Amino acid sequence: MANLGSRRGFADKLSLPLMILAFLVVIGFLYWLNITAEPTEVVIVEEDQGRTSTASAILDEADFLADAVQYEGQVVEVTGARVASRLGPQAFWIGPDDAPFLVKMATTLVDDGTVVEVEQRVNLVGTVFMMTDSSHAAWDVLGAFPNDGDKIVAEFAIGSPFIEVTMIEGPGGEGGEGAGDAG
Repeated sequence: MANLGSRRGFADKLSLPLMILAFLVVIGFLYWLNITAEPTEVVIVEEDQGRTSTASAILDEADFLADAVQYEGQVVEVTGARVASRLGPQAFWIGPDDAPFLVKMATTLVDDGTVVEVEQRVNLVGTVFMMTDSSHAAWDVLGAFPNDGDKIVAEFAIGSPFIEVTMIEGPGGEGGEGAGDAG
């Protein structure tokens, strides 16, 4: 068998020129991208500036009800809340019928004659508080319970969070701070 010789020397001789050629190809490609690239324009869509929220969190009803305790002492906006039932002229329950959440209207809303209807979808802005015996007694003094039945039902919320709303909007965005009817 004939010895054809080692090809190792041939590979060593081409490694440097091939490496330089690879760098030149990459540099040429990057230069070509730079020349042919077109600038992109980012369009920023701004929301309606007519309504601004002071809420620290904007949540839909399900997200808020999942862990309302974490928002205690904060102003929140709850969107798409379903009014489950009313509790006198100043309060109502939102959420599913088997686990309702108490909502108390601020005195400005009550004075303006704000009324919510059962099964209505509303957006609420207010502060989350914890229901205590003293807050229950204060509501009673304010006339939140027109009868003893409502007072007893509200006692079930003691030890649970509730939201005192300062703004109620209907589904179309009508209403406002101290607004009249919520829909």
